Amino acid sequence: MGISDIDEEIVLKINRGDEYAFSLLYKAYYAYLNSVAICYLFDRGVAGEIVDDVFVNVWYKREQLNFPIHFYLVRSVQNGCLNYIRGQQSLEHALQGHKEELMGVVENYIRSTPTPIQHVELQEVEQEIRRAVNKLPEKCRAVFISHFYEGKSTGEIAEEQNLTMSTVRVQLKNAVDRLRPELKHLLFLLLAFHP
Repeated sequence: MGISDIDEEIVLKINRGDEYAFSLLYKAYYAYLNSVAICYLFDRGVAGEIVDDVFVNVWYKREQLNFPIHFYLVRSVQNGCLNYIRGQQSLEHALQGHKEELMGVVENYIRSTPTPIQHVELQEVEQEIRRAVNKLPEKCRAVFISHFYEGKSTGEIAEEQNLTMSTVRVQLKNAVDRLRPELKHLLFLLLAFHP
């Protein structure tokens, strides 16, 4: 069954909760909607998730569906893609803020010359930070260390660890969110002094 076979009768059956009619709609449109999403995101996995979400929403709102349904489905996928892109930009913006704050700490450190006592204090701070970082979940810790300690980009980490860039960004944000309460003001200090 193809897209052109989806008629008003099938939509009316979906309105009444007919699962078979819904499966016909799904089979007819899934590949097409997936290709629409890929045009915006260039990521098959995320595109598939967005299309699945659209179909879940269609099922939940089945009583409100109208024929023709084609433009509604396409617009829903487009909106899902735009929402995903906005979310990624927001996350990237938050990470950029953390990096800028870290760079400020590094610059201040470079300008100062630590005394022997300060050196001992820094070692204690470093140990405290290491203990906190080691408490992170494995994947979160690996992404965090690769990014902040080894200076790798989200793209490099995604490739090395076989993750999507969005997963890397989320793991970085989760790491910072988990470390912040435990280390409070020491978080960025630790990152600045660690190689």
